[in-house]
Amino acid sequence: MLNILWNVYRFPLPYMILDNFNPVDIKERLATLPLRVEDKWILSRVQSLIKKVETAMSEYNLHKATRPISEFILEDLSRWYIQLIRPRTWTEANDPDKLAAYYTLYEVLVTLTKVLAPFAPHITEEMYGNLVRNIHPDAPESVHMCDWQGPDEKFIDIELEKRMDIIREIVEASSNARQKLKRKLRWPVKRIVVAPKNEIVNEAVLSLETVLKEQTNAKEIVLLKTGETFDELGVEVLPNHAALGPAFKKDAGKVIAELKTADGRAIKKSILETGSFELKAGTITADMVTFKDLIPPAIAAAGFSAGDVYVDTELTREIESEGYSREVIRRIQDMRKELDLAVEEEIRAAVEIKDERVAVLVLEMKAFIAGEVRAKTLAIGPEVEVEGELVKDWDVEDVKMRMGVGRK
Repeated sequence: MLNILWNVYRFPLPYMILDNFNPVDIKERLATLPLRVEDKWILSRVQSLIKKVETAMSEYNLHKATRPISEFILEDLSRWYIQLIRPRTWTEANDPDKLAAYYTLYEVLVTLTKVLAPFAPHITEEMYGNLVRNIHPDAPESVHMCDWQGPDEKFIDIELEKRMDIIREIVEASSNARQKLKRKLRWPVKRIVVAPKNEIVNEAVLSLETVLKEQTNAKEIVLLKTGETFDELGVEVLPNHAALGPAFKKDAGKVIAELKTADGRAIKKSILETGSFELKAGTITADMVTFKDLIPPAIAAAGFSAGDVYVDTELTREIESEGYSREVIRRIQDMRKELDLAVEEEIRAAVEIKDERVAVLVLEMKAFIAGEVRAKTLAIGPEVEVEGELVKDWDVEDVKMRMGVGRK
């Protein structure tokens, strides 16, 4: 857990240094900057954490104090908030949206050092020295000399926390559905369909749709009404022989044969609404059949505590273009790391793709790729001359690519 905390602490430092970030007047800036909903959420979570830790310590239940701290660092901070703000750290230096992320993360890390200090004295002292003492020389000399500060109630929004919990469940369900069809998160999907079981899910999706869209990498979020069935599902009607036999006797075979070719969705709808359905061979009732959803080939489904999620993985030209481009970006980023390049350092890059169709798709995203990998020059095509300080061959979704990267 402490390794994860250290990585979270180190994550923004190169960007903050590059942007000359100076967290003075933190409280005042947080009140004026355009905080996103995820910023407000993490500020609420860290204050709720203080409440939990304070309660546990006042009751001398130290093990109950450390568990929520560990969960906060791993689940809330590392696996969720950092992933949400990562793209914001790559924008222009004075972008207010980026500064809002910086100030929020800074406030959370400073608060966390004080909450964690009694349990992890050394790492929190190191973090406090860099985050606070280096900037505010008049601050207490050690994190262990700071007063314990109770939760700041004005930051706590329990309803927002509940809604975000639901969104995280939907994202996890979407990820599980993707895995069934072996579709990587790096590749966008055409749409995510959410079938909610209650109104709370509706409220969560409507209020946090942008977060859901980004974290599922979906082009569209479709929210069904509470209890509504996804109308693109087929329905297979399964006969209950134990009930059909006594009811239809020698005609049971005719009923079963008719069920095989009948409109399953119409039968299910009628039985749910009226309790029965009229066949040519007779009337069937709810006890005589069961239903099985038939999911279209390009769609994968997964459930969560308050509903179901359907992921439409149909490939379009736009999705293929973006998907292959993100594969190229990841590999060039890996090559940048291998060359030990600084975050701000620009490169020249070349990508040879022998498959002409894929080469055209990637070429359409050239400007996007260049911006993501900080390429001053970028050549893409089936006959590109690949050179540089590092040249590597890659197999990208069964497409052979050769990439070269060098300092500009």
